[in-house]
Amino acid sequence: MYISCPLEICNETGRHYYYAGLQKVYTMPPDVPEPYRSYVKMKGKIYRIYAQLVSDDMSICVEDFAGNFPEWSEVVDCHDYEGCSEDWSLEKHDDFRNALKWFATQDTSYNVSWCY
Repeated sequence: MYISCPLEICNETGRHYYYAGLQKVYTMPPDVPEPYRSYVKMKGKIYRIYAQLVSDDMSICVEDFAGNFPEWSEVVDCHDYEGCSEDWSLEKHDDFRNALKWFATQDTSYNVSWCY
């Protein structure tokens, strides 16, 4: 699972940009704060649980992922959680939610994508 920021290329200037709402922004997005950087590229069965609980698709905007973020009880009740319980905790669950909330509050349109 990874979080990405799609950049487009302006056909008039050749410069990269992203949309902030309906406005083209030609500067780079802000740096991701250090506590959230581990959520940019994620590996592990635990993220499959979140993906399955959030969406049937393989990619979703970070706002929708954060808006559909499962409750801790939903994650723990998933049959696949048993194999992840030693490495994953309520604290990590909350940290993941906080990272998604940070990405969701940015002007940049971030996406969450995964594969099985």
